[in-house]
Amino acid sequence: MKRINFFLTMLLATMIALPSVALAQDYTDDVYVIEETKPIPANETKKERKERIKKGHDIVDSVFHLKAARAAYDQFFVLQATQVNNGRGFYELGLNDNTNFLLMQGDKGIFQVAFNNMDAGMNGLGGVTLHGNIRNFNVKDDKKGNTIMTYSMIGRNMNASVSITIYSGSDQAVADIYPTLGYGRISLRGRLVPYRNDDISINP
Repeated sequence: MKRINFFLTMLLATMIALPSVALAQDYTDDVYVIEETKPIPANETKKERKERIKKGHDIVDSVFHLKAARAAYDQFFVLQATQVNNGRGFYELGLNDNTNFLLMQGDKGIFQVAFNNMDAGMNGLGGVTLHGNIRNFNVKDDKKGNTIMTYSMIGRNMNASVSITIYSGSDQAVADIYPTLGYGRISLRGRLVPYRNDDISINP
């Protein structure tokens, strides 16, 4: 049996825009993948080897999807963005996934983007930060095996509608956020992974 260890580490305590949030390294999980007990044939062709490796990757990806979907249903997860679209197309150059993320902890959540431009924006990071209460949460699996979430975040000075799709057979996800105050749609792409920290204080 082969053990694959996956670690998620987020450090947000030093961020100007999030003085009440500190995510420590408290998520450590193990994924177990059952390997074939049948020995690899000595005369294995390149095609057979490619198919065997792909099958192994598909198994691992499916396990990651199940973990991401479970986190969605449990409402404890984080999507760390490797790509952000602020209406001008997706970009990733110089993007920091510790400052571009979507977090849910039960009935509360945080959404933040930092575009690293000259404009400090609302959060001092060139973007926007929203601490909010979760309302109208809904999650389901569609016919293609994608896991889809929709909900609202209600904050003190701003609200947002959120739609997240976790793609079938992986933990890759895209989140479309529609904040008020004229920002238009902001989209995040990245891995959605289980994350729970009961010490986080989210004050909408």
